[in-house]
Amino acid sequence: MSHWKSSFNMLSLLLIVSLLALSGYLYYQWITPFSSIASTPDQTRNNSIEVSGGEREVVLFSPTAISSYTEITERPLFVEGRLPPAEPEPKKAAARSPSKPLRLKLEGVAITPKNKVAIIRDLNSNELLRVSQGMNKNDWKVESVDSSSATIVRKDVKLVLKLEIDSNRKKKRKSPTMKLPFKPSKG
Repeated sequence: MSHWKSSFNMLSLLLIVSLLALSGYLYYQWITPFSSIASTPDQTRNNSIEVSGGEREVVLFSPTAISSYTEITERPLFVEGRLPPAEPEPKKAAARSPSKPLRLKLEGVAITPKNKVAIIRDLNSNELLRVSQGMNKNDWKVESVDSSSATIVRKDVKLVLKLEIDSNRKKKRKSPTMKLPFKPSKG
């Protein structure tokens, strides 16, 4: 076996081919004419117009006329007699619609040494709310919470919500029966 075959293996051949491809690419980039206006791809995309034949032509930026800046020229920033812009007319407050009556139901109560929380369902929106004692929600406030009721205040009107426990529901429940995975024999 000759000496050149042992030193010239497949990786060397791959390295030479890749260097030739890279040098060809760099030569192509060097001889290709380039635009004298350096622009980013975003600027080229925004400032280009498609010409017939699918080619794009770069259009230079043209600034707007000075006359479009009349407000700035009329009210310069650092002049002694500069006036602020005219104030916009205040919008008239829309007449408030009468608020809907509260339709709340106490679903549960949670009492910890640090906090008392009432779980309340808003029957108008069917939303479940967790509110602490003293907390405001919309236009009402939770004044107090105890083990079976919560007191809600809205515009000096107190509403006491009682926790309803359905005793019939407890009686109707049956303990679940366990089904055996096999059929017992009768013998």
